[in-house]
Amino acid sequence: MYSFPNDKATNEWLDSQKKSTKATYKTYWKFFLEFTGLTGDRIIENRKADKDYSWEKKVIEFKQWMINTKHQSENSAATAAAMVRGFFAYHRLTLQFRRQESAKLKEAQTKYEDYKFSIEDLKKMFDVGNLAEKYVLTAGKSFGLRAGDFLRLTRGDFEPYIDRPVPISIGEIQTQKEKIKAYPFIDSDALPIIKLMVDKMNRQGRINTDERMLTFSDEIQLSRVLRRVADKAGVKYGNKRVRFHNLRKFLIDHLASYMSESKWKQIVGKKISEGAYVSADSLREDYARAMGETTFSKPTFEGDIQKRIQKEALLTVAKTMGLTADQVKAIFRKKAIKPEDIEGEIEVLEELVSKKETRTNGGDCGEQFEQISESQLLSYLKAGWQVAHKLASGEVIVKR
Repeated sequence: MYSFPNDKATNEWLDSQKKSTKATYKTYWKFFLEFTGLTGDRIIENRKADKDYSWEKKVIEFKQWMINTKHQSENSAATAAAMVRGFFAYHRLTLQFRRQESAKLKEAQTKYEDYKFSIEDLKKMFDVGNLAEKYVLTAGKSFGLRAGDFLRLTRGDFEPYIDRPVPISIGEIQTQKEKIKAYPFIDSDALPIIKLMVDKMNRQGRINTDERMLTFSDEIQLSRVLRRVADKAGVKYGNKRVRFHNLRKFLIDHLASYMSESKWKQIVGKKISEGAYVSADSLREDYARAMGETTFSKPTFEGDIQKRIQKEALLTVAKTMGLTADQVKAIFRKKAIKPEDIEGEIEVLEELVSKKETRTNGGDCGEQFEQISESQLLSYLKAGWQVAHKLASGEVIVKR
């Protein structure tokens, strides 16, 4: 990574940026210093003495230089020009552009078009994902938050609320980009997965309320997760772009059909006028109506949620034993189990995982499972095993 020794103006400004932004800005700033032949300190000195708006002209020239000489896309060049303006603004030497010049700096032809997810795409992806991937998918579309805000979510953001009926308001989330509040909801797809994630954190000893739900180091990993799961699910997205932001767009598109602009902006965290804010109860009513289009599960009672949690836990066990999602689906079809018959699915899954032998395949979580009687349970617990599932027969599935 580039460094700028003995350049106070540059380093002060870069240190004020968040980690992911700083990495990108370092690359673009190196280009700008190359273009000007100056350091950040010298640029500041020069700007203070400038009476002819020469730096405004240089920034416009820099954008074109990025395209012609460095072969950057128009979008990247526009981002680089905006970054330079940010440097001057940070040092309280804001550049002054005419309206036409500002428009020219900002204009950029988008090179890639985002793929527009359908609810069928998301269901296919959900079916082949592991627990963390399902969390990214379901919680991402449930909240509609930007990647940075999503990664900051902790178990403490959810635990006080997860026993309420869906959709569940989780209160205020302060957004990073616009520094305003978002009011997201947990939908019927996300709730069972969030509960399983919290249970997994308990088993890992991650019990503090400020423990983040995901331990990803940067935001790009969220988009990589979605691309990986889309590929596994066979989603045909062609030359369109799959990224985490697509989930935000998916939610907004559907919310916009059921509520006013000021309401959906309040949910996902976009700026609105102060007088447009409404109560969480009012938002909840509209969000509940939109869930008919944004979710692929439609539980109406708490018992339905518990059954989905039970099903997801059994699917995790089955996957670790070597069964793929397609194999499980084939077994459901063979036994004529309909998709809406969750009790039937649970019964089949219990039968699948109740085999006596221990089987592992180094898959999703690399854990071992055994079926034992309740009389054996104490000795297994003392040896470090944990209860994974209690069967209807009274026997127990334990895992190491």
